[in-house]
Amino acid sequence: MSCTHSNFDRTVKQHREAVLDLLSPLPSQRIPLPAAKGRVLAKDVTAILAVPAFSNSAMDGYLVHAADLHGEGPWDLEVAADIPAGASPTEVPTGKAARIMTGAPTGEHTEDLLVVPVENTDQQPGAAALPQQVRILHATPDRSHIRPRGEDAQPGDVIIAAGTAIDAGTIAALVSCGVHEIEAYALPNVTVFSSGDELVPAGEVPGPGQIPDSNRPMIAELLRNAGANVTQRHVSDDPKECEKAMQEAAAASDLIVTTGGVSAGAFDVIKEVLGSKDMWFGSVAMQPGKPQGAGVFHSGHNSTTVLCLPGNPVSAFVSFYLFVAPALRRLSGMSVARSSDPLKVPATLGAEIRANGPRELFIPARVEMQQRLLATPALAGGVGSHRVASLSAVRGLIHREPHAEAAQPGDTVELWLTQL
Repeated sequence: MSCTHSNFDRTVKQHREAVLDLLSPLPSQRIPLPAAKGRVLAKDVTAILAVPAFSNSAMDGYLVHAADLHGEGPWDLEVAADIPAGASPTEVPTGKAARIMTGAPTGEHTEDLLVVPVENTDQQPGAAALPQQVRILHATPDRSHIRPRGEDAQPGDVIIAAGTAIDAGTIAALVSCGVHEIEAYALPNVTVFSSGDELVPAGEVPGPGQIPDSNRPMIAELLRNAGANVTQRHVSDDPKECEKAMQEAAAASDLIVTTGGVSAGAFDVIKEVLGSKDMWFGSVAMQPGKPQGAGVFHSGHNSTTVLCLPGNPVSAFVSFYLFVAPALRRLSGMSVARSSDPLKVPATLGAEIRANGPRELFIPARVEMQQRLLATPALAGGVGSHRVASLSAVRGLIHREPHAEAAQPGDTVELWLTQL
């Protein structure tokens, strides 16, 4: 899709690609596993231990030699041993059985062994004294119920690839494989700015012509949820104050995100301060969020990427997911294929959407699971870049291509998930 309309300088895709081209992954560092949550691997990780570490029983039951279950059952076997979880392997004599618990070792030579679930015997499940004899009522020799050593991973296997984000399941996999340290990219340090004399911080009563500064804490929370270390700053409409604050932020940040001050107004201080730098300001063919800025702020020996979002809160919210979130993923070292678009899924529309014009439309939506995902616009009518009170509980963006026709409740729409 190309921008053919004279009012637009870039498409959403073009601007996102331009943003990502400004960034490279941060340096990597060796860190202990407890500090790895949210980090992205810089190098492949190989297993140190086998998983499972030893062959073990998948069931509570009785460990027997398959050859002892010949002919038609039932089969009566003397119980020679008890093998609880955590015990050393115990050899089962031919013609006898051993009571075994789930996870208990079966020994490494398991070719002739199988575990008969306790439900397939004459014994009751649960705690009980070791019986002298067990009657095997039913057996399936083709299902041993034994987990062989190394079935999931062998020492030296690559278990997690570079570019993978560390989550709870990944931590469990690493611990199981004997990995205690990883090489991971650093977490981004991000400074988020709001600007304008009309803004007052939370807790202060706005005076005439003033409004609460909601963008800065909103973007800061989105950044924290994405794994960034966040610093918040507010600057007035004084260009000198803004320039000094930008220089200080550039010295301490991997990325600067601003909200407001990028339109054509007489007091758009962000654009005034950054406009002569290595920056791009223009219009992106999207609704909401048409005015955007991106580039590099140079201050002394520091060069820091700056992403400038619109000041209208819904515009800033949508712009975060389209441009800032991919930028964070790139800085964090996530693979290129995973650092661009969010997850896109079909959903059933919960309320009417009007036809839209030549811009891509992104409608904040509340999402619930019924027979399939139901996406309902959070804003009545679907649009309204100033309607910050409607952003609560938004979990996705309904995406509409340029010149899309009106859609009715029950129609299928494309939903870009912002939270799972």
